[in-house]
Amino acid sequence: MKDKGGLGRFVTARTVSILGDRLAETALPIVILLATGDALVAGLVTAANVAPTFLISLPVGDWVDRSERRRLMITADLWRAGLSAILAFALLAPYPSAAVLILVSFLLGCGDVVFNVSSQSYLPALVPSTRIMRANTVLETGDAAATLGGPALAGVVITRFSASVAVALNAVSFLLSAVLLLRLPNSRTSPAAREKDLDRSERPGRFAEMTAGVRLLLRDPTQRLLQLGGAYLYLAAGSAGIMVISVAVQELRLSTVEVGLLLSAAGIGGLAVGFVIARLVERAPWGPLLGTAVLGIGLTCVWLAFSGGFGTAFAAVLLMDGFSALAFITVGSARQIFTPAALLGRLTAATGIVNGTVRTLGAAGGGALVLALGARGACLALGLCGVAAAVPLLLAPTARTAMANGQADEGSTPADTRTATDA
Repeated sequence: MKDKGGLGRFVTARTVSILGDRLAETALPIVILLATGDALVAGLVTAANVAPTFLISLPVGDWVDRSERRRLMITADLWRAGLSAILAFALLAPYPSAAVLILVSFLLGCGDVVFNVSSQSYLPALVPSTRIMRANTVLETGDAAATLGGPALAGVVITRFSASVAVALNAVSFLLSAVLLLRLPNSRTSPAAREKDLDRSERPGRFAEMTAGVRLLLRDPTQRLLQLGGAYLYLAAGSAGIMVISVAVQELRLSTVEVGLLLSAAGIGGLAVGFVIARLVERAPWGPLLGTAVLGIGLTCVWLAFSGGFGTAFAAVLLMDGFSALAFITVGSARQIFTPAALLGRLTAATGIVNGTVRTLGAAGGGALVLALGARGACLALGLCGVAAAVPLLLAPTARTAMANGQADEGSTPADTRTATDA
């Protein structure tokens, strides 16, 4: 039986946690650079936090599909709260140990992987498939609001108190998230549903089960198309920031205040989609909807490349992030609807590795592309990639199903693949 207030608590828990993350993400590089004066250490701490995505996602995905997902989220929150408290304490030292910072950052990243895979796999237990897109829209809106407010809050906390306090507040956010999650229903995949996800030609084994999500991603046309759209989204997410700043500073010669306002347009676009647009298109076929969003990102990149001043650049960035928000909502919703629930954790893990790799390459390649082609040329190249990625999504016959009418494969409907009981 579904908990009518469950989605609200789930969204609140996610938003509070993300707000704390954004606050800590702003504070941590500042305090490391101030304490050590070493940009390499700051970079290693960041890399250590990302590394678990590549190292442990597959076993975590298998663990999520075998376990009760709500409890995993709570465990991950408590794990991250404790580590954030340790990190805040370590940052009080005049010269914090680089080894401690890197180790704690890595362990925090492990907790992030467990929470993220569990939460994305858990959402279908709260809402029916006809409401998945609206639920993801609410989550995206909360994410956008936290992303807008987190850095500003971090600035206030660092100015009035210290960066260590900002990290401690992240620990508090994890505790609040865990408390909210305590009142949600349980969600567990049945063993019978898990057995159906393996190829009949394969001998059941731990490795075969662990990599079932990878095989589904490779062989299923719907999953491949979704990954095409997702790959471009993460490529743009990794590279667009440096391109926008480069256009603003090198080409348009904007002031620091104007650059800040330009970057804030991204959050406005995401909120606008969350409040208005996504709800109007939730019954549209997922392929044309995702293709339109990806095409919109590509065309706004082209627009930014030819922008002549602050006003046109602001409009381009606002629309770019609006299309991005719509695309992320569509990809996430379609995956949750069309993926068997018994496989959702492992597929989420597999796509997380691919998307993390693409985003890392985008972040590294974005700057190189700006150096090679100039800021405007780099934006144009990213835009043309988006136009190319949109074509198969717009035209593929397999992408014509409306998400509100879709469901996953036989044996994966909510009644067959999960049990929900009040906590």
